[in-house]
Amino acid sequence: MAHVFQMKTKPHGFQRYDEFIRDQVIGIGWPLIGNLDGISKDERRERLRNVYHYSGAKLGNALGAIWAFVHTMEQGDIVLVRNGAWLSIGIIGPYRYVKHLDNDIDGFCHQRSVEWKVMNENVRLYNEKVHETLRHRGVVTKSKYTVHELQLGI
Repeated sequence: MAHVFQMKTKPHGFQRYDEFIRDQVIGIGWPLIGNLDGISKDERRERLRNVYHYSGAKLGNALGAIWAFVHTMEQGDIVLVRNGAWLSIGIIGPYRYVKHLDNDIDGFCHQRSVEWKVMNENVRLYNEKVHETLRHRGVVTKSKYTVHELQLGI
């Protein structure tokens, strides 16, 4: 059964909602730490410490978001992204590392393809469980609700 995730749309501090929709992609920030596929948690931790000088809760939050995006999300899962009053819902594809975007200017090298099923629909059309999922502050969060409970209609 597919899991549902919410994602914020500002990887590396740049609003990318329109790009997510147009290019059928989602992504997270944290450039300059290289390809995240197949590396250990310890290696990921060291890369974040060395590049971003993270420690404590900030390091833990970044590690959690990266782990969720690269490993917890699976092809066929569902993603919700919001831009103000607008909600888009898509089916997640595999993780990919885009080397030419791995720099401090673009900052958009960690991506997944998405097949959008719903684009730019008013979020008020959805139930409270969807709103609760979208309110989570994390960059990437797995919803505690099922697709059926969220009544996504896809």
